[in-house]
Amino acid sequence: MNTIIKINAHMFNLLIENKMDDFSVIELRDALLSQDMSFTDKEEARQYVYRQLLSFEKNGWLTSLGKRRDKRYSITDKFRAQSFAPKSDEKLKTSNCVGNIIEILVQEKKEYEAELAITLGEVEEYQSLLNRFPNDEEILIPLFDTAKERSAKLLGKVNALTNRLEVKNSKVSLC
Repeated sequence: MNTIIKINAHMFNLLIENKMDDFSVIELRDALLSQDMSFTDKEEARQYVYRQLLSFEKNGWLTSLGKRRDKRYSITDKFRAQSFAPKSDEKLKTSNCVGNIIEILVQEKKEYEAELAITLGEVEEYQSLLNRFPNDEEILIPLFDTAKERSAKLLGKVNALTNRLEVKNSKVSLC
């Protein structure tokens, strides 16, 4: 008897419902971005897709041919022989309770704050490198600018979550 294996809902939609096969990371990323508006950053979506592909490849459900940007993934017979169902998103299931929403938001805020601290350290180090090695400006300035942009986005996320957490009269009903 074939047991049903629960897999990531995004991958279920892409590989089973959309019947994607013989694809690259970028093609899968673009398909994900077109079906799910929660991903706004292409790089973040690519990393997400790549981690999923590595997991599926490790399980023997995908094979890959090629290297780097020319790498293509194909579904294996082992994958076709299995029955899959999408995992439900725990965040969505528990979001009916104010307490749970607060816990989720606090956790997300902590993650963004940690990322922000790392990015700010990166910005400081690029500034230091620019001061120490002014001849490397051509290399360092694009890296510095990218880190500053990333820190601004993360700060925006932290501020938005902080503001939401400070709202006392939530419109979400209690459990």
